[in-house]
Amino acid sequence: MKTLTTLLLLATLATGFGQSVDAALARPGGAPAPTEVEELARSYAAAFASLTRTPVYLIHSRDDTSTVLSGIKSVRAVGGVLVVQDDKGLTYVMNPRDVVMITDAATKKEP
Repeated sequence: MKTLTTLLLLATLATGFGQSVDAALARPGGAPAPTEVEELARSYAAAFASLTRTPVYLIHSRDDTSTVLSGIKSVRAVGGVLVVQDDKGLTYVMNPRDVVMITDAATKKEP
């Protein structure tokens, strides 16, 4: 009986400690903290919103291949991805870690 009481006491203490640790790590309001990728997506969307000149270019790199998307009309952060729409109506969903930059400066054409 003494062993059962000791185990019950230990389980109660462990459960209570676990809840206090979770409560200490939780953000106010109970909303989860945004991930690094979500923050990056939001920052690219904010950067796009600050550009006033057109056309806007987005340079995207994946698997050692870079692609320049031109005529970007909108960039939205949806969770941890970027939703990019160009002037042709095409929509791209991409990982913000694959974006090299968003700019309104014309890209150099290689000879």
